[in-house]
Amino acid sequence: MNCSMVTATEFNNQLVLLGASNLTRGLATVVETARFICGGPSRVLVAAGHGRSYGVYSRVLFRGLPGITRCGLWDDLATGPKLTTFALLTDLGNDIAYEKSVDEIIGWILSCIERLAEHQARIIITALPLQSLERLTPGLYGLFRAMFFPGRHLSLQQAIERARAINGVLRRLAPERGIALVEQQSEWYGVDPIHIRRRVISTAYDIILRHWIPCDYGERFPSRFGIRDRLGFFRLSPQHQRLFGFDRYSQQPTGVFPDGSTVSLY
Repeated sequence: MNCSMVTATEFNNQLVLLGASNLTRGLATVVETARFICGGPSRVLVAAGHGRSYGVYSRVLFRGLPGITRCGLWDDLATGPKLTTFALLTDLGNDIAYEKSVDEIIGWILSCIERLAEHQARIIITALPLQSLERLTPGLYGLFRAMFFPGRHLSLQQAIERARAINGVLRRLAPERGIALVEQQSEWYGVDPIHIRRRVISTAYDIILRHWIPCDYGERFPSRFGIRDRLGFFRLSPQHQRLFGFDRYSQQPTGVFPDGSTVSLY
């Protein structure tokens, strides 16, 4: 992956990927799988990051990022070339941990859906992994809350109730909007209730992303990225982030693949 530029006329489609830590951890796999399904070269727009909120500024350790609904991805999407658009919305549960209400979270999700609908995007949303959350004991939940969301006090029962409510709204909303809602499988998660186990990341996203263009792809998608390409994802810099209290900006796209696909990170 390098940072040379390509012209917009070379793109076959664009991929809009929205999420948090699971998307960040599996980004190479998601992009690889998406390009196999949709064809390339692709213009890839990503808003992700550990602990990322859909609606408000969030900070994990020394890095802060704007809410997904407030980041520069949307300006890029609005002013960029008109292309067939495929979108994924995942990692919807962080805002529960940030103690946001169901109405607030659904409002942010709807904002993303409506902006994507302006581009006739084929949208996939992953439901919250409720079974994983329901397996937790209050003590283990408190440990994970302290590790990943320090200073928050939402109880396990409150978190489960909000997750159930959000999934209920999504199940009503998806067929009305022509959206593919994918239920996450309990076996994708282990003791950690919010992160897909690394050894099943490829399997999980194989299942999730097939909903963009349903057809017989075979058992598994072939791997096309080498180690160098995968490591290149760790060097990608977002358009705007706050590191150690200082604002940092990076020109986008931040990466280019040999086939001309670009990656812009927000």
